[in-house]
Amino acid sequence: MVKKIITIIGINPGTRYLGISVFQGSELRDWRVKVVKGKQSKEKISSAMKIVSNFIEEYKPDALAIKKLHSSKSSINLNKLVTKIKESSKKKDLKVYEYSIKELEAFFLPEGKTNKKEMAEKITSKYPVLCNEFNREKKRKNPYHIRMFEAVALGTICFYQLDNSN
Repeated sequence: MVKKIITIIGINPGTRYLGISVFQGSELRDWRVKVVKGKQSKEKISSAMKIVSNFIEEYKPDALAIKKLHSSKSSINLNKLVTKIKESSKKKDLKVYEYSIKELEAFFLPEGKTNKKEMAEKITSKYPVLCNEFNREKKRKNPYHIRMFEAVALGTICFYQLDNSN
């Protein structure tokens, strides 16, 4: 029996930037950071939802992996955005999986405490196609692509979880 290749979209939500990754099976197909446009909260949420909807429309995923928000590092608008993404996904019969940053770190660096750049380096070693983004990220004072690396981590952990459950 041939296994169906599942498509997963990983999303690291933000009100300024969205990190997005797309997996078809274990293969990383797309990865990027999208700027969320808008001056007011409603505009930003609408813009972010449009970005997510476009990815869902283009890739027709089986599942969505989203970063679980940490209560101390969240905002009302970010919570609203995540709620809208989940609601929209459920309307489209998309299964939503949430993973905390701690779960991502434990998956990629089980040997102990880490930081986001070390995790990005581990992700890059798994997906060498990300080398250019990683090298640019190392030179930046303000992390930009880190959201994208986390989105890739989300898609990866979701794929392995689903693949091992079958």
